[in-house]
Amino acid sequence: MSCSLPCALAALALLALCAGEAGAAGPLPFAGVSQARVAFSGGVPRLTLNGRPTLPLVFFFNTDPGNAKNRQYLAEQVRLAAGAGVHLYSLPLRCPRLPDGVTPNYAWSDGLLDAFIQADPQATFILRLYPGPQRSWREWAQIPESEFAHFADGSRGQVSLASDWFWGPTDQDLAALIRRYEASPYGPRLLGYHPGGPDSEMFHDSYREKGPDYSPANQRRFRLWLSRRYPDDLALQQAWANPQVTLATAGIPTFPPGRFPMHGVSGEETVRFFYDLPAERDWVDFSAYANELVAERIETWAELIKRETGGRKLVVFFYGYTFELPGSFSGHYCLQRVLACPQVDALVSPYSYHERGPGGPGSFMSPVDSVTAHGKLWLNEDDTRTSLLDLSQIPGQWLLFDQPAASLPATLGLLERNFAAILTHRAGTWWMDLMAAGAFNHPALWDMLQARAGLYAELYRHPTPYRPQVALIVDERSKLYVKSDWDANYLTLVRLRDEAARSGAAVGYYTLDDFTAGLVPRCPVYLFPNSFCLDAGQVRRLRSRLDREQATAIWLYAPGYLSPAGPDLAQASRLAGLQLAVQDGLQGSRGEGLLARLAWGAGVRVSPRLVVSDERAVPLGRYRADGLVSAAMVQAGRHRSVFLGDMEVSRQVLARLFASAGAHLWTRGGEVVHTDGSILAVHSGRAGLVRIYLPPGTRAEPLQARLARRQASVLLARFEAGETCWFRLHAPADR
Repeated sequence: MSCSLPCALAALALLALCAGEAGAAGPLPFAGVSQARVAFSGGVPRLTLNGRPTLPLVFFFNTDPGNAKNRQYLAEQVRLAAGAGVHLYSLPLRCPRLPDGVTPNYAWSDGLLDAFIQADPQATFILRLYPGPQRSWREWAQIPESEFAHFADGSRGQVSLASDWFWGPTDQDLAALIRRYEASPYGPRLLGYHPGGPDSEMFHDSYREKGPDYSPANQRRFRLWLSRRYPDDLALQQAWANPQVTLATAGIPTFPPGRFPMHGVSGEETVRFFYDLPAERDWVDFSAYANELVAERIETWAELIKRETGGRKLVVFFYGYTFELPGSFSGHYCLQRVLACPQVDALVSPYSYHERGPGGPGSFMSPVDSVTAHGKLWLNEDDTRTSLLDLSQIPGQWLLFDQPAASLPATLGLLERNFAAILTHRAGTWWMDLMAAGAFNHPALWDMLQARAGLYAELYRHPTPYRPQVALIVDERSKLYVKSDWDANYLTLVRLRDEAARSGAAVGYYTLDDFTAGLVPRCPVYLFPNSFCLDAGQVRRLRSRLDREQATAIWLYAPGYLSPAGPDLAQASRLAGLQLAVQDGLQGSRGEGLLARLAWGAGVRVSPRLVVSDERAVPLGRYRADGLVSAAMVQAGRHRSVFLGDMEVSRQVLARLFASAGAHLWTRGGEVVHTDGSILAVHSGRAGLVRIYLPPGTRAEPLQARLARRQASVLLARFEAGETCWFRLHAPADR
C-alpha cells in the first residue's frame, strides 16, 4: 500500500531540533525542552514543546533487562523513527540500587538513554518509571509482612498499594530520581514522567486472578475510608444491613469459592448481574474504596512531579480502562476525579485486546472523547504484533492472546486503521516494540506514519473538535454495583463498543457525568449501555437533556434499575419512559417491526431480566425462550426512547436504530469507519467491493483508495482484506 500524501509536508510539521553530535555527557547541540505542556485549542489537546505545537507521535522500545540481547532492534528502529521526523521516545527507565542498597545505579539508566541518543542525536523522552519498594533497596528486608498484598488462596503479592511503604519512602525515592535527571545533562531532553505501580498500569495487583488484597495494610486503609464515609457505627450497620459490624471491625468482604480467576458463566448457570443490596453493600463500598485509592495515588504522584519539575514537564498515567477492565474493584473507575486533577496532562492505555486483528475495530479502552473534552491528551499504546516480529526472540506466552499480522500489507492496514482512530478522536499514539523484537523495523511503516502525520499537522494548524453523530455514554459509578465480573462487562461494554464501531456511524465515547454536565456534543442518538445505578437528580437531568434536544436514547439491559437505596423498578420505568417488569430467565431475542428479521443477544440466563409490560410501547423484539417483549420503543416526553433488555446487541440492530434516529451510516457491511467530516477512513476485513454512502452534497477525494466507480452519492471502493482506505471529504459548504 503506497502513501499518496507528500512526506515532505509531514516532516515539516514534526518536531525539528537541530542535529548535532550524539552523546549526553556534554552540552546538547540544541536548546532542549524547557517547557512541555498540553494546550487545549479548538477542541484539540495539543502537545506543545517550548510553546510550539508538536505532533504526539512517539516510539517506545522496551529496554527492560530481559530484552538486552535484542538491543540491535533499538538502534535500527530509532534511526527509522528519526528519518520519519519522530524524535519523541518512551522507554522503561528502571533505576535499581547498587549492592549497598542505597545508591541508585544511574550508570544503568543513563546507558539506556545514551543508546537512543547515539541513534538519534535529537532524541527527547517521556520516561516510564516504576516507583515503589524494590528488592534492591536496603530497606526491603525491613518491610513487615503485613505490608505485602495477601490473597485468599494464601499467596503473597507485591507491596500493597495501601501500605505506608508505598507512599512516604516511594515518594522520596521518586522525587530524588526526578531531581537527579532534571539537573543532569539529560534534563533538557525530558518531556515528562510516566509512573505506575504496583502494577505499571495502575490496576490492583492480581485482582482479576486472585481477588482482593486482604493484607492488614489494605484492611487498615479501608477502615479509615469507611470512617470518612459513615459518621458512626449505626450508619454503617444500617447501610450494610448488619447489626454486628462496626467501623473498627469492618472487614474487606470475602467471596464464594470459584469466583476468581474471573470467568463467565457456563451451562445453566445464572448471571447474577448486581450485588444484592443492602446485604452486599460491603462489596460496593470496598469497590469504591479500591478505585479511589488508585485515584489518590495518581493525584499525589502528579503533584510531586509538577513540584519537582517546577510545572515544566508532562505528567502521564495509565488510567481509564472503563470499557476493558472487568470487575468492580479494578482501580480504574475514578476517571472523572483524575480528569479533574490539573496536574495530570495525559492518559494512556493499549488499544483494546478484543478484536484488534484485520476487520476488527481496534477500539479504545477508555471513553476517549471525554478525556479530550477535559483538555487532556489521550495516548494510544499501539503494541500491534506486526509481521516484522522476530519470533525466535519472543516467549510463547506473549502471543497467546494476540497473533502477529500475516504480512506487511496486513500490518500497514492495522496501523492505518489505528492512526485513523487517533486522528479522528484527537488523540496521540506511541508505536511500541513491546517485545523488543523489531515490531516496527521496516521503512514502509515509517513512510506511512510520516505521510499520515501530514493530516495530523493540518488538524494542529486548524484545530476543530470531533463531532460524532452517535455518542456512547458509559457510567463508571454503575460498575461498582456489578457483581458479574466477566459476563456483564464483556457483553454490555466490550461487545457493545465493538459492535457500535462496526455500525457504519461516526461514534464518540463519553462518560455519563460529562453528558449531564453538557460536555458531550449534541447528537441525534445516544447509546447508554450501563446506566444502571442512578439517583433521582441524574434521572431528571438525563431526561431534561434528551427532551431539550428531542433526541433518541437507546437504553441497554437495566437502565436506572438501582437507586441509592437498592432496586427501584419504578425509577427504571421512569427513565426508559415505559413500564418495565422483572421476569428472570433466558436472554436472546428475535426482532419485529423496525428490527424485523434480526436476532441478537447471548442465550444466557440472567437475574434480573427486564421485560416490557407497557401496552403503549411499540414492540421491537421478544425473548426467544418465552416470547415476552424484550425490546420496545416509545415517545417519552419530547424524546424517543428505545429499550433493549438483552446484555448483548448486534451491529445490525444498532445500525437500524441509529439510521432511524437520523444518524448517517457511511457503510452497511460491518466495516470500521473513522471520520471527522474532513477525513474519512474505512477499514475492511474482507476483500472486494465496499459501498460507501456519502451524505447529500458531500464529495470524496481518494487519498489512498481504488475506486471501481461512483454512483451519485455512493462510492464503490475496492479493498484487499485488512486494508484501510482514506478519503478527503468536501461538504456542500466547502464547494
